[in-house]
Amino acid sequence: MEDFLLSEPISGRAAFLVEHHQAVKATFADTSVWLKAAEDCVMMRIRSRRIIGGLPRHKAPLTRDQRIDRLQNLLRLWACGCTSVVDEDLFADIVKRHEP
Repeated sequence: MEDFLLSEPISGRAAFLVEHHQAVKATFADTSVWLKAAEDCVMMRIRSRRIIGGLPRHKAPLTRDQRIDRLQNLLRLWACGCTSVVDEDLFADIVKRHEP
């Protein structure tokens, strides 16, 4: 039930981020702001899910371009209502970089 309640805000936030990134001429500053907002959206989703077995922490970090591409693809899927989609490599990369 909790996943159902959270799916609408995630879909809406993802749709906003997808539209905003396409509308803005992707300057470095705009992309950095978008990247931070997109990662925050993913972190919110990670915290709301039970990921059985954890995330693969042994993987090499993603490059900035890889993160942007993966975030765009994931957010497009979430915006279309596919909120159960998980990109394990992206999730692991974001969690690893946000650890204290």
